[in-house]
Amino acid sequence: MKTAHSKRKGFLESLHKLKPKSKPKIHVFSRHCCESKISQHKNRPNHFSREKCYENLIATSDSRVQITFLIDTFYGELKDHFLAKEKKHPIIEFKVGSEAGSFLKTLQFIRAKRLSPQSIIYFVEDDYIHRPGWVDILLEAFEMPWVDYVTLYDHRDKYFLPMYEELNVQIFHTPSTHWRTTPSTTNTFALRQRTFKKHFDVHTAYSEGRTISADHDKFCRLREMGATLISPIPGWSTHSEVEYESPCIDWAKVLSQTTNSK
Repeated sequence: MKTAHSKRKGFLESLHKLKPKSKPKIHVFSRHCCESKISQHKNRPNHFSREKCYENLIATSDSRVQITFLIDTFYGELKDHFLAKEKKHPIIEFKVGSEAGSFLKTLQFIRAKRLSPQSIIYFVEDDYIHRPGWVDILLEAFEMPWVDYVTLYDHRDKYFLPMYEELNVQIFHTPSTHWRTTPSTTNTFALRQRTFKKHFDVHTAYSEGRTISADHDKFCRLREMGATLISPIPGWSTHSEVEYESPCIDWAKVLSQTTNSK
């Protein structure tokens, strides 16, 4: 089994042989719900709202990004959700009533689409904020053929939780940012369609029979299977929890500059 180091070394040695290629489309699948019972306890920053995260995603995307919104209306109706004002991008509605069920529906929806193997699939949960320029960074990450998964979130917990005190990671850089390998992330992540197809059963297994997907355990398993997950330093996105926001970025300022909601 090739390690991340050996795969990266091979990439760097062959870098001078690479010729410019047309960059793939990013297909964003943004999951929403009318009511989230599993996140009511989370300590949210004062600047947070899901509607602002939605507006931020729209504002920071460009023509290289195709967005599909998916909403679980088990606990409500689409007409009462801010997605009802969305006119440009498609909205897929289903009723399952759980995060894990919603993720499984999303997996099945993507599986039925005809995407090229090089296409980038980006799962985005409804409580993430993105910095302008994230599209370039994500495309840059996938220029490295040894990378299997990318999160734009610089996990703050990796810097302070005791379980990560002896975490061994690799740090490197691309033209625009530094990166680190990381053992796990949330269910907001990106991968190529060919990787999606290869690991479809793994992603399914860690959500089936659950209310909440076991995302940490899933990525630890993928790592055991030889998959490489990387995250940028500092982050180009953040999960909106006070204790876990990506460090070194003023996320309130990012939201204020990319949204219209009060």
